[in-house]
Amino acid sequence: MQIYILRHGQAEPQKTTDEMRNLTDKGRLEVAASLNKAGADLKSVQQIWASPLIRAQQTAEIASNYLVQQGIRVPIKMSELIVPEADPFLFFDALRDAQLASVLLVSHQPFVGQVLDLLCGRVSGFHTMNTSSLACVDCEIVAAKMGVIRWLRHVNE
Repeated sequence: MQIYILRHGQAEPQKTTDEMRNLTDKGRLEVAASLNKAGADLKSVQQIWASPLIRAQQTAEIASNYLVQQGIRVPIKMSELIVPEADPFLFFDALRDAQLASVLLVSHQPFVGQVLDLLCGRVSGFHTMNTSSLACVDCEIVAAKMGVIRWLRHVNE
């Protein structure tokens, strides 16, 4: 399985609740740039899993539109299993049950960093996931220490 891990784009400061923060214009542009860097690698994506928080939903929509432009239509699945404070092991269980060959995860810190570090057998905080950062991990089995990172790209590098 290939797991693409995308942290949402830059969001506006908190005005009401964290859940309602929208992407900024800069955030939208950076997400698009991150997806463009990945290019053909994303053609295998079968589903997009997104956190229900607004900024992740908006990031997932940008990703979906990008894939449509590449001739690929995939569903977006909203999941409480990937909110910022979620348990990565519950996500691993759900992903194994989904039996996909390739998925794009759109979520937040600290969750995206924890997932990447756990999959690749690294200490917490080893991989930096800035806004709009995108990683690709290969896993035969979705479990801790079973992944191999193919690449991790930051939008401003």
